Amino acid sequence: MNGQPSKSIDFTTVYCDELCESDVCKSKSLNLLYRDINCLKANITIAFNKFVHNSQSLSVRILDLLRIAAYVYCADRLVFRGERDSLNNSAWSRSFDFHIPVSDVDFWSDGKVSSKMSEALEFMTGDRNFIFNFSKASLNPVTYDTQLSLFSTEYVTLDEAEKTDVMLFSGGLDSLSGAIQRLNDYTERNLCLISHKANNCIIRTQNAIAKHLREKYSNRVIQYGFECHNKKIPSREETQRSRMFLFSSIAFAICNCYEKKEFFVHENGITSINLLKQGDVFNARMSRTTHPKTMSLLRDFFKLFDKDFNILTPFYNKTKSEVLKNFKIYKEENIISSSVSCSSTRNKPKNPVTHCGCCSQCIDRRFAVFASNLEDYDVEYSDNIIEKIPDEKTSQLIYNTLRLACAESSRTKDELFGNYADEIADVINCWPEDNPDDSLEQIFQLYGRFGDSVIKAIKSMQLKYEDPCTPVNKESLLGIVSSREYLKTPIHIRVNEIDIELRKAIPLLFQREKPKDENDMNDKVQGLLSTKGGFSREYPSLQFGETAYRADHAKDGLIIESKYPRGKTTKSAVSEGIAADITKIPVSVAGILFIVYDPERKITDDDVFVDAFEAKRQNCFVRIYR
Repeated sequence: MNGQPSKSIDFTTVYCDELCESDVCKSKSLNLLYRDINCLKANITIAFNKFVHNSQSLSVRILDLLRIAAYVYCADRLVFRGERDSLNNSAWSRSFDFHIPVSDVDFWSDGKVSSKMSEALEFMTGDRNFIFNFSKASLNPVTYDTQLSLFSTEYVTLDEAEKTDVMLFSGGLDSLSGAIQRLNDYTERNLCLISHKANNCIIRTQNAIAKHLREKYSNRVIQYGFECHNKKIPSREETQRSRMFLFSSIAFAICNCYEKKEFFVHENGITSINLLKQGDVFNARMSRTTHPKTMSLLRDFFKLFDKDFNILTPFYNKTKSEVLKNFKIYKEENIISSSVSCSSTRNKPKNPVTHCGCCSQCIDRRFAVFASNLEDYDVEYSDNIIEKIPDEKTSQLIYNTLRLACAESSRTKDELFGNYADEIADVINCWPEDNPDDSLEQIFQLYGRFGDSVIKAIKSMQLKYEDPCTPVNKESLLGIVSSREYLKTPIHIRVNEIDIELRKAIPLLFQREKPKDENDMNDKVQGLLSTKGGFSREYPSLQFGETAYRADHAKDGLIIESKYPRGKTTKSAVSEGIAADITKIPVSVAGILFIVYDPERKITDDDVFVDAFEAKRQNCFVRIYR
């Protein structure tokens, strides 16, 4: 949006280029310079390879777009989102107020343009606000005396633009599969691969793959790379949710320059839709970089430049294992080990093993290659999670994948929609099918095929790694499979863990002296819960739509309420209290555990009492202690 930020929201103000009065970046005030201006030194690097002989001949509107996208990306990486344990996401989502000088100020100040750009960024990043304030630039965006240029000296040309396709290329399996498919299916066309030079490992990977493709496919591959990163201070935020905006803006700029009407984004549908897989139920925490709605919003934005422009996503209705079939079809199995999927490579620049084996991308890759019977062509991993999992975080990621594949893929499309109503609605509205029922059916079938592929991968892993003469290591992927814990919801597992502790501790704690009242009981319960992950006492007021709610205890999507019937308190009063709390907390927002301490046996039939509430609400649990 374009305008002034609300005073009630905590914004980070971002000054860019000639508007900077400092080159210092702080958490609430950033100054971004890609070139030296007067006494201020450049603190970010923007180096786009030239795609025309004379960069100054480019449309000033396109030059503005490239700079805006780079500023957004650098600002995104300089503002820490905070720890991921805020139930309301108050820290995790941020608000930005950009002040940017542009050459085509009339275009960018149009409320429709800034609104479309903000809408796309807010959805893909999960941040609350992107406000843009544009002013007329007085300095040339390409050169400024002898200072740094917006473009590098490297030149990439599309000599046969009319027969060249443009696609985003990360060096991962999906984009590589897409490149191979297009080169084989369209033998008269060339391919321009747009790549971000993120770090040395990625650059080497992209160069090696591009070299292989050029040699095998008659020099029909053109490689376009760009640099964009913070220069003086290390990045504080690694989620990089805005990178798709930067990536797509560069692809659009090249297409616009050569009068092309589309570019390609190859990502499998499961990764793009990215349904939440765990107790962390807040959409903003889930990556949406290639989500169907992100692609739709970006299409709408680029249509403001060119009404006929399109973004094509050929793998939108494929699982990753289906995407990998291209390597078999086109006899390209040997190049699989050259691709890089790992999100942790930037943290291990000197490690000869390119994949950690523990991040979500590595885990998804391992399931897909085993499901496709391509494991013999895969990369080496630092940790072989099939035999031993190194930490709890990795265990949770594996559980998430198994949970989604075996439990939450749902047995009917109505169940799928019921479990993820808001998320699926976002997808259906942007799905290529015109009929919503047909769209839902395709999405349901997609997740069914994903579940089948994970089960196939598990069986293949078991066949290769399980020894019937030795016990299965509980701290391994195969151990998680054998336990079948993933068939329970994450909230259910957490509740069971807490219940085991409270069932032992509460009778001992209150055997000599009962709680004075419910507040006293909550103080004691807080002490017990402190050993189970630091639940907050009297959690700050939670906002559910128009309703505010203050929980007794809360953490990571689980709310705990304590009830202490005593004296003249009747069973019906306890029931009414629980019923009221259930009504206030939406099912899609959090699980709820009621801890009922009933030493006077006000509740006569525990099973009937518990079932009456647990049957009413998903992820509602009632536990009675005496």
